[in-house]
Amino acid sequence: MQMLSRIEHFLLVARYGSFSAAARIGNITQPALTKSVRQLEATLGMELFLRRSTGVTLTEPGRVFYQRALQIEATWNTGLTELNLLKKGLGGKLRIGGGPVYSIVYFPRVMDGLLEAFPGLEIVVSTGAASELLPALKRGEIICYAGSVPRPEDGLGREFETLPLHRQVNALFVAKDHPLFALDVIRPEDLLNYSWLTLFAANVAASWIDSYFSRRNLPNPHVAIQSHSIQIALKMLTDHHFIACMPEPLAQAFPGSELREIEVEGVRWEAPTGLTYRKSMADFATISMICRLMKRHAGLSAANR
Repeated sequence: MQMLSRIEHFLLVARYGSFSAAARIGNITQPALTKSVRQLEATLGMELFLRRSTGVTLTEPGRVFYQRALQIEATWNTGLTELNLLKKGLGGKLRIGGGPVYSIVYFPRVMDGLLEAFPGLEIVVSTGAASELLPALKRGEIICYAGSVPRPEDGLGREFETLPLHRQVNALFVAKDHPLFALDVIRPEDLLNYSWLTLFAANVAASWIDSYFSRRNLPNPHVAIQSHSIQIALKMLTDHHFIACMPEPLAQAFPGSELREIEVEGVRWEAPTGLTYRKSMADFATISMICRLMKRHAGLSAANR
């Protein structure tokens, strides 16, 4: 417990940039806080902060340790959540992350099942691309991520594992009355006459778009918008003749928008998806329940219904 307190004190100083501010916010005397951090530095055998008259900044070892300290804090807080859930009426915050498909299509049913199993739970959801949320998972800011399967370059390491769920089909979608449908045959070069949009920081989609047109010796289309808002994306599609590279389950989640797939040879592609979490948390009741619910609602058979 003493070491956890020292790590907590270290995080306070790192977050607020000075011992005085951290002491005030943490409700601890400044001398006690300074002593605690000094003891942590002595244990680690290195200085974690550069101390200046205007405040403190992390040293290079301090920046490395900060990431690990966040993970320790997240694991500890999740453990406390599990213990609180044993007491009726108590809960805690469960922070999860998901790509747009999982957040919109699958998370509502998964969260409903979680809250049925753990009535006192408070769920905090972050929505974004893998490039944004996998680093958050590594830092311990979220407990799991549902979306694209991590690649080696994402650098998660062996302490994480992924539950495979389904291969997500991606295609091109436009409004049902798009001018393209007036053509007898839609060719790849016809797609270049309109602006495109992608959802979130769609690095995988952007790479696929570049590759598709490059293989046909055509210039890349104008990807004018990268939207974090589904509402904005739908508005641009239905009112402004944009073309969207979009996961099929997401397009089908908005039947009222009446989106229509562009049927051009070679434009449909698949990407593996799954639920990624830290191996050390595999036995946590909440993670076990999320895995069961994900397999039920977002597994291969569910995705193909």
